[in-house]
Amino acid sequence: MSIQLGVTIYSMTNEWLSGQYTLPSLIDEVGKRKLGPGLEMIGFQSLRGFPGKVDKKDISDFLNAVERNELQLTSLAGNADIATHPKAWMDTGQSVEFMRPQIELAGEMGFPVMRIQIGLTPEVLEKLEPIARKANVKLGMEIHAPEGPNTPKVMATREVYERIDSEYLGFVPDFSSSMRAIAPGMIDKLKMAGLSDAGVASLTAHWKAEGTPIERYMAFAETAKAAGEPELPVAQARLIFTMFGRQKPEDWKELLDRTVHIHGKFYEVNEDNTDSPSIDYAAILKVFAQADREISMSSEWEGHAFWDADEVSAFDMVEKHHKMCRHIISQY
Repeated sequence: MSIQLGVTIYSMTNEWLSGQYTLPSLIDEVGKRKLGPGLEMIGFQSLRGFPGKVDKKDISDFLNAVERNELQLTSLAGNADIATHPKAWMDTGQSVEFMRPQIELAGEMGFPVMRIQIGLTPEVLEKLEPIARKANVKLGMEIHAPEGPNTPKVMATREVYERIDSEYLGFVPDFSSSMRAIAPGMIDKLKMAGLSDAGVASLTAHWKAEGTPIERYMAFAETAKAAGEPELPVAQARLIFTMFGRQKPEDWKELLDRTVHIHGKFYEVNEDNTDSPSIDYAAILKVFAQADREISMSSEWEGHAFWDADEVSAFDMVEKHHKMCRHIISQY
């Protein structure tokens, strides 16, 4: 087995939103820094008019940038957006027609995988499978914190996948589901907002406790309120219980056969680029090393949740992440 390293443009959200790059020049920077060969993109973030009204020149410019930098398309991230209607969630037919043009455009652009999201029902997935097959695009449902390989929503999807039994239906594991500690950068942000050291200790204890994410957060919030902690960091801390999951790394093994792409989520890398303080990469990559084929993995830096573009370079962070992953993979 081998993991093909790469990057998702989502990592450069700060740089993109600050207007520092056009899409082609951002890809040129990815190529210059050798952050490929794999390249993933979020359609709604990077392509104006996605999916049905994208300017053909924008697509051409993007594909030309990919080619001149000798990158390989790995995944186009789509969005289910089942709650866009103000009065009701999308029904089966609406969901299918919302996803159809995204899948078809992924095929036209040459992406082998489209990231889909939890929220698409078994009925929708059944109807999307022939669309994906025709477009020659594998659908990968992202498993992101607070979900995990064995949570009820994912188990329901696993069941329908087994019933349909199609190579065009798979998963995109996101390592946010398997974190061993709260990201230090998030702790720093909360402390800057006024959370005390005692509050940090309480937050950590509740994050590690048993119970659902909302149960653990509410317990922390009540404790923090009684201790007189400021309201702002307590409210901000709610993200920790949904962004940072605590599933066991070894549980990913159950999904190896249906893994079509990987989101290598990370926040920090240590100084010698050998480990991550919040995610046990050695344990997680050891699981995926058991696969019998090459799997593409996008380095997905999400430190923009607490750092701005003038504080940390996403390009630098992805470089460090690649060095860390190469170090760990070389030991298998």
